[in-house]
Amino acid sequence: MYKIPLFPLELVLLPYENLPLHIFEPRYKAMVRNAIEKDIRFGIILREGKGVFSKGCTVKVIKVFKEYQNGEYDIMVEGLERFDLIKTEMDGDTVIGQVKYLPLQTESEPDLLVQLQDSYLKVLLRFKIDSDLETHLKKKISYEFLQGLQLPIPLKKNLIDIDSETERIRFIYDIFQTILKQPFNSGNGNLPEA
Repeated sequence: MYKIPLFPLELVLLPYENLPLHIFEPRYKAMVRNAIEKDIRFGIILREGKGVFSKGCTVKVIKVFKEYQNGEYDIMVEGLERFDLIKTEMDGDTVIGQVKYLPLQTESEPDLLVQLQDSYLKVLLRFKIDSDLETHLKKKISYEFLQGLQLPIPLKKNLIDIDSETERIRFIYDIFQTILKQPFNSGNGNLPEA
């Protein structure tokens, strides 16, 4: 078991996902300053009513865009490891989580991964994303295929809750199939919301 500071937000962050944040509350300014100065992680977890979801993701600050004189920050964080939340406690104004890290399983059925890669390529080409395809085609871990996609919170809650890489690949494949069955609207050229 480990104790880490938590940042409850109205979103789910997945491993390999980047998230820009503007930090302005005093308790989170201190947490982020500590994370930057000591190169340590904190957890992002979905806020649900007065509580939080049972799973979250550790993050590290990968870029500081701006540090304001009043201690606010514009930063980019990257999702690293999923965790189970065992319990929470307060340290002043900061929520501290007692967590158990969930190792990222990357073993899956090779045929399933090929199907996912094929489906992913079709999604990219459908939305005229044809630059840097080599980078896209090197993806081998389920969460990598979701980079840049905007998924609804319920789907992301399901994804962060799935321990099996094979099951995550099936789930993401189904998302891509749903996207490919939608009528095509070439209006904005952005990736669709699933």
